[in-house]
Amino acid sequence: MRVKRRLGWAFIVCLLPLPALAQKAQDTVRIGVYQPISVIDAFYDPQPQTALMDRMVFDTLVQYDSDRREVVPGLAESWTFVDDRTIEFKLRQGVKFHDGSEFDADDVVYTVNFILDPSSKFRFKESRYGLFESIEKIDKFTVRLKIKMPYGPILSRLSTSLTIYPSDVHGKLADKATFGRNPIGTGPYKATMVDPARGVVLEKNPAFQEINAGQRAAKIGKIIVMPIPDHQTQLAKMMIGEQDIMYDVPSEVADLMRSNPNIQISVRPSVAFTYLMLDAANRSGFDRFKDKRVREAVFRAIDRQALVNALQPKEIAAEPLQPAMCHAWHYGCVTTLTPPAFDLSRSKQLLQEAGVPNGFSLTIATWGAARPVAEAVAGQLRRIGITAGIESLTSTGFVTKRASGQLAAYLVAWDNGGGNPDVESTVNFFYEKGDRNYNQDAELERLQKEALAETDLQKRDAIHKIIFDKATAERYSMPITPLASVIAHNKDLKIPVGGTKKPEGFSFNLLEWR
Repeated sequence: MRVKRRLGWAFIVCLLPLPALAQKAQDTVRIGVYQPISVIDAFYDPQPQTALMDRMVFDTLVQYDSDRREVVPGLAESWTFVDDRTIEFKLRQGVKFHDGSEFDADDVVYTVNFILDPSSKFRFKESRYGLFESIEKIDKFTVRLKIKMPYGPILSRLSTSLTIYPSDVHGKLADKATFGRNPIGTGPYKATMVDPARGVVLEKNPAFQEINAGQRAAKIGKIIVMPIPDHQTQLAKMMIGEQDIMYDVPSEVADLMRSNPNIQISVRPSVAFTYLMLDAANRSGFDRFKDKRVREAVFRAIDRQALVNALQPKEIAAEPLQPAMCHAWHYGCVTTLTPPAFDLSRSKQLLQEAGVPNGFSLTIATWGAARPVAEAVAGQLRRIGITAGIESLTSTGFVTKRASGQLAAYLVAWDNGGGNPDVESTVNFFYEKGDRNYNQDAELERLQKEALAETDLQKRDAIHKIIFDKATAERYSMPITPLASVIAHNKDLKIPVGGTKKPEGFSFNLLEWR
């Protein structure tokens, strides 16, 4: 199948005319996205592709500096913890929204109260903002945010989720869900068009104030975002010079584009990785994985390094294998144990001890970018007698089956909530009591709650160490391969190293011409 697909790509390339002129002279970058963008609004459309634009148009009270790995000032120039549930923010003065109106405390108070309003209904409201209790205006440039409980990662949470909207514009809208069609923020880019059919146009905000490394000023004058759902069409546009950036590039497509002198391939490390989860709690009725020995046998049959070498770009093949179900770049990713090493003899011995020396049949669910990894893992498991088949699902189908406890095993990708700098998203996702939990370990569920409430970073790290070490020791799940960001771009465009660990591998305001 891979050979046929590669030949198909090559046929497309052979039919293409010579590349057109680049857009450097027009100071314009054209990029394809895989889904239409109907609004730029993280409240009402929190999909990853929207996040590429949302954080360019809007600012948050605090920012996260990916290189320094620390929270830095944003719309708030400083902050003080009045107590373990109250934070006072001193706001920056002289900041303007894209329409020229002044930013002040009223906008922060309005945004938080909009979130708290019971009539405001949007996806992830409870999971992302349920800890907010109230907001108080102290003076024109001072506010106090109160949360319902002590919450260790509150600042990193605010750096990724609380975008501030203009109170006078947003407040007048009868239907708040329409705001993202003509969004107004304070960020480095302003949106001059948002149309699900034609795309999005972002233009450099000349009034943007860059005061820290958390949010850089834009260097490219205009970004044109085009909805192009399939890789084939994006490849064709890249080859003839009608598109300047393509991300999430399949390896076979990247190989073909390397032959074009006008295209450069950049590989950037990201926080995303694939992992294999086994139904230790027996939610699916497939009782093999109740036995820890069987879980370990499966993991020891997987040659992770061979998978990285075969399926990931050579630029990341030499990186150490991931030791736990979190990325070392994250705040709070602490572990002392590593997954079981590849060992076919030990794997077969464990199956013998568990009473299944001849193996068994297994279905592994997967979707998206993890499918090639799942297929390769299925092949490796056959060496110990496990006949593994793949069930390839849509993202919606996968989530539905996972929630109803239908999956005996699944191999999918995880990116810590789209690049959240704190491991909070990972701990909550895998170990919180709920329909995503396939280990149902009462101790991990208790520790997950303790970690969130702990504000002392050293104590919080100690809790995380127990969580990740136990998950490894019990063989509940295992990271399989990293997922690098593979970006094809015009040779005149520079994709800086660093600055982001998000799955896309870049931010619009970090792009620049050579």
